[in-house]
Amino acid sequence: MIYFTAIVFISGFIYVTYVENFRSGLVRLKSRMPVVKTEDIPKVTVIIPARNEEKYIADTLNSVMNQNYPPELFDVIAVDDRSTDGTGTIMESKARIYPNLSVIRIKEVSEKISPKKNAILTAVRSTDNEIIITTDGDCVHDPDWIRSLVAPVVGSKNENVGIVAGLSVFEKEYDGIFEDIWQNMQNIDYVSHSLIAAGSIGNGRAFTANGSNFLAKRALYQKEETGFKSELASGDDFFMIQAARESNYRLRFVFNRESIVRTRPVDDIKGLVEQRARWASKATYSSDFVLYFGINTFIFYVGLIAAFIMTLSGYYSVKLFTILFLMKFVPETLFLAYGFGKFGLDFKLRYYLPLQIFHIPFNIFVVLKSKISGFEWKGTKYRQ
Repeated sequence: MIYFTAIVFISGFIYVTYVENFRSGLVRLKSRMPVVKTEDIPKVTVIIPARNEEKYIADTLNSVMNQNYPPELFDVIAVDDRSTDGTGTIMESKARIYPNLSVIRIKEVSEKISPKKNAILTAVRSTDNEIIITTDGDCVHDPDWIRSLVAPVVGSKNENVGIVAGLSVFEKEYDGIFEDIWQNMQNIDYVSHSLIAAGSIGNGRAFTANGSNFLAKRALYQKEETGFKSELASGDDFFMIQAARESNYRLRFVFNRESIVRTRPVDDIKGLVEQRARWASKATYSSDFVLYFGINTFIFYVGLIAAFIMTLSGYYSVKLFTILFLMKFVPETLFLAYGFGKFGLDFKLRYYLPLQIFHIPFNIFVVLKSKISGFEWKGTKYRQ
C-alpha cells in the first residue's frame, strides 16, 4: 500500500506541474492582435476538407468567403472527400457565386494515406500561396477570422512564425435536459484541449492544435521530414505543430474574439467515444513532452480509480484519497477558470462539477479502446 500511495502521489505531483505549466503559458499569451497594414497583407489559401456535410457546408463557405480580407489576396479550396450526399453539389453552386472559390472532388483514396490528410495535401499541391489555413466543413467564422490568424505572421516578420493556432468552441441548440447536460460537459472538455495547446505554445512548447482553426506555412506540408504521418487517420495538425517546432519555426496562439471558430459537436455519446479514441490513438507518435504527459496522466488517473475503489471497500484512507483527488481537481479548476476567462467564455460550474464524476473513467476507457479495438471515423474503422 505504501508503494501504491507513493506512485500515485508522485504521478499526481508531476500532473500538477504539467497543469501549472499550461496555466503559466496562458498568462504569457498576448491578448492584443497585432495591427496589420493593408500593404503587408499576404496572400493566403483556405482549405476546407469536407465529407457528408451538406447540412453545414453552405454556412461554412459563406462565413469564409465573406471575410474582411481583400478578395484578390485569398482563395478558398473546398475539397469534397467522397461525399455520398449533396456536399459537392453545394460546393460547386457556391463556386459559381464566388470567383475565388474552387472545388476539388476526390473519388477515391489510397489505403496508404488517411482521407482527410489526402484531401488537405491534394489542395496544398494546387496552390502556390505560402500561407495555408485549414478549417472544417461544419464551422462558422468571424468576418475578421483570416486577418486574426495572419496577424501574428505579419506582425512577427523577424521571428519566423510557422504555425498559428486558434480556439474552437461548440455551438448548438440542445434538445432536452439530458443533451444539454452532456453536451455542455463535452464542450468544457473540448475547450480544455485548446487551452492546453494555448498554454503549451505560450511557454514555447509544441503540444497540439485544432485543425478547424489552423495556419501553417506551406513549407511544412512540402517537407517529408516534418512527420505529417500521412498513414495515420488522425493528427495532421498535431504532427504539424510538433514538426514546426523541431524545424525551428515559432508557434503562436491567438485568442481574441475574432479568432474563435464555432463548430458542431458530435451528435451522440457513441460519436463522442469514437472521436476521443481517435484523438488518443496518436499519442504514442508524439514528442517526449506530450508522451510523458499522456503516460503520467494515465497512471495518475488509474491510481485515482483504484484508490477510490479501495476507499469504498475500506482498504484505503479517506483522507489520502481526498488529497489525491484534490491534486487533480484544484489545479485543473484554476487552469480552466483562468483559461475560459481569458478567452471571454462562460465557465459553467453547474456542468463542470458533475463532469468530474465521468472525466477519469471516460478518459481511461477511450485510451484503452483506441489501443485495443481502434475507432470509427466517417464510416471507416481504423486501428493504429
